[in-house]
Amino acid sequence: MSEWIDSFYADVDAQLTERVLDRFAPDGEMVFGNNPPAIGHAAMREVLENLRHALAGMRHEWRNRWTVDEETLVLEARVHYNTRSGTVVVLPCVTVIERNPSGMVTSLRIHIDAGPLFAALDADAVAGRTEAHQEVGG
Repeated sequence: MSEWIDSFYADVDAQLTERVLDRFAPDGEMVFGNNPPAIGHAAMREVLENLRHALAGMRHEWRNRWTVDEETLVLEARVHYNTRSGTVVVLPCVTVIERNPSGMVTSLRIHIDAGPLFAALDADAVAGRTEAHQEVGG
């Protein structure tokens, strides 16, 4: 199972949307923090692409990884999010992954307080608008 986790999260951290989606059942779900579930590949693609466009990169630093059985994983990490302005936000996270008997992810639930990440992204957006306004205004 460790190889599967390493391979899956190498694609997650590289923000390879289609490779990540290839691991999900067609009706799989992804829940990020307190956001509504993204169900199905189209909805999950939108979440992953929005994150990819907002970030310069990300990296999972593993704390603990538990295999409950062949279908259920519980993963504890510190996730390093790099914003496009160079800010690094490190957040604790626990993810529960459920897979069907063929190994496809049916549910990925990311338990995280993403508030600090969204605050950093908002600050980047404000800074970008301010810079653009200053360039236009002279």
